[in-house]
Amino acid sequence: MSEPLTHPLVRAYLASVEREAAVLSDERRRELVADLREHIESVLPQDADDATVQQALDRLGTPREIAAAAIAEEPGVDPLRPESRARTTLTLVMMVLAAPFWVLGIGLVLAVVAVVRIWRSTAWSRRDKRLGAVCALSPLLVIPAAAAPFAFTSGLTSAGVFGAHLIAMVIPLAAAVHLGRGAARLRPHAA
Repeated sequence: MSEPLTHPLVRAYLASVEREAAVLSDERRRELVADLREHIESVLPQDADDATVQQALDRLGTPREIAAAAIAEEPGVDPLRPESRARTTLTLVMMVLAAPFWVLGIGLVLAVVAVVRIWRSTAWSRRDKRLGAVCALSPLLVIPAAAAPFAFTSGLTSAGVFGAHLIAMVIPLAAAVHLGRGAARLRPHAA
């Protein structure tokens, strides 16, 4: 016998609601998902087929609609909104390109500007903004840590400094990909 909440469509639906409601506090988001779980469990029979599950989920509304309604009920919470691709791209490029320029001092400026742009953006949740800020500033720690082995083995050469900066780009690059995907999900898909 299969529980309604373990059905793949239900799990995907609840995960989508959770993503769409990312701007809500963790407690409020958990409460919203728990309420949905309870409702879905009460309306779906055991061993429901895909069509029955999909009909029940369709009656609830889309995850975006549910999250929007919950966000609208919360005072002081702004919904995630898409921003232009150009603005998002510029912010993420600055975040990644800051790492190779730390040695010149320009990297710190680029990273700080990227962090400010991330925090002012309406495209990411607080959690994603924290992740972006930490990752954009990670070269502060990663460059010295990556340069240390080069310095101990063969002395700190220009190749070692270059290698340390390339290594430091990995974390901001991974974060930029994550944030870029998150921002892209908000944009309406072309028909």
